Amino acid sequence: MNAVPAIIWIIGVVSALAVCAVTIVRSHYHDGENLKVRPVSWAVIGAHFTTLVLVALPYPIYLQHRDAIGAHARALYAKLGWPSAVIAISVIMLELFLMYMQARRAMIAQEARNTAEQGIAADATDPHAAVGGMSKAHDEEDKDEDDWPSTLV
Repeated sequence: MNAVPAIIWIIGVVSALAVCAVTIVRSHYHDGENLKVRPVSWAVIGAHFTTLVLVALPYPIYLQHRDAIGAHARALYAKLGWPSAVIAISVIMLELFLMYMQARRAMIAQEARNTAEQGIAADATDPHAAVGGMSKAHDEEDKDEDDWPSTLV
């Protein structure tokens, strides 16, 4: 019983670092392929909550069974309690930050893909492109009062 809280905490921290590694790899920082970034998967979100539980669970386990834990181990847990809590909170916050960054990069990548697809579709289906482009009068008709092109055309 002496080592159970420490073992669970170590598994939780290692799992949290694995989630961080997965989000870094899926964010494509290393290869520069920004258009391949996808949103954070549900498996990674589930793994995040699992690591949150694994990192937090040792503290109530220790408090519930501290009488059964030996004096030396209890002194060690008392000495390392706050530093381990700081590390636990730090890795969970790092997970959240990296998942946010992946989601943000995925949103930007999706916008870039949509813009590229619209550009290709507009080039293929633009009836004014064969005539030499849209006229200035047609441009003015298509604008709303806020100078943005109308999407209701």
